[in-house]
Amino acid sequence: MKALRAEHRHIATVMQLFSDQLQAIEAGEPVDAHVVYEVMDYMASWPDRYHHPREDLIYGRVAELDRRAAEDVDTLQRDHDATAKRGRQLLREIERWSEGEVKGAAIVKAGREYVGHMYEHMNVEEKVVFPHIESVLTLEDWRELAEDDDLRAVSVPVFGPRVQREFRNLARRLRRGVRRRVERGVVQEWLGVEALMESLEVLSLAAETASETAGDHLRTALDNSREMFREAPLSAPLRCSVNNMKLGFRLVGDMVDISRETFDDLQRINRERRERGELFED
Repeated sequence: MKALRAEHRHIATVMQLFSDQLQAIEAGEPVDAHVVYEVMDYMASWPDRYHHPREDLIYGRVAELDRRAAEDVDTLQRDHDATAKRGRQLLREIERWSEGEVKGAAIVKAGREYVGHMYEHMNVEEKVVFPHIESVLTLEDWRELAEDDDLRAVSVPVFGPRVQREFRNLARRLRRGVRRRVERGVVQEWLGVEALMESLEVLSLAAETASETAGDHLRTALDNSREMFREAPLSAPLRCSVNNMKLGFRLVGDMVDISRETFDDLQRINRERRERGELFED
């Protein structure tokens, strides 16, 4: 079961590379047709030949022990057959596309349907089927299954220590892609942290400025009020109200200015983060 889960991760990695190629085709970017072909050649020649048959063998034992699961097992096994057929068909279409007989849009559509189906199928297996297998099969069941040569895990020709010759180019691209994603992820994460720290500094400065501005207005209002009461105690209340209203409007204007400047600074920080990220992408 651990091997099957690891193989799912391998398949997902290949599907990600395939999705990247499909996106490039759709965008009209230069694409290595051989890589696109290699991906589907791998999917048609390895998972459909080794991974799915081993799953079917295990599913068959589960169906013998749990009649309620028999229908679901039959559905999964038929889906394996349909997926293999779809993969071989897509491989032929990719070959025709590389020769200019099929449009790229058709490959993108069929390829994304294939990828989506693979992810959906593996998701069902991971979340529903595999846990049920582990709850049904005993150690004795596994020992009996282990006697079948078809259950033995085979070396993974792209992800294992020994890469088969026909898949070496695919393996190099996958490793380079993973390394690039890790590097990009680290840089993007650092740029995000840096932008967050600068944003917090801007917000902290804005809060400090707003607090000082409000304090200044309050002190001015108190000083003016004291002066008005000394000069004319009887008219002071009305004059103080009018003065405080003026100071209040002025305070609102100052706060708006502070908010606008803060917003502009935050936009600048986010823009600079994106620009630096784009430079790294290039």
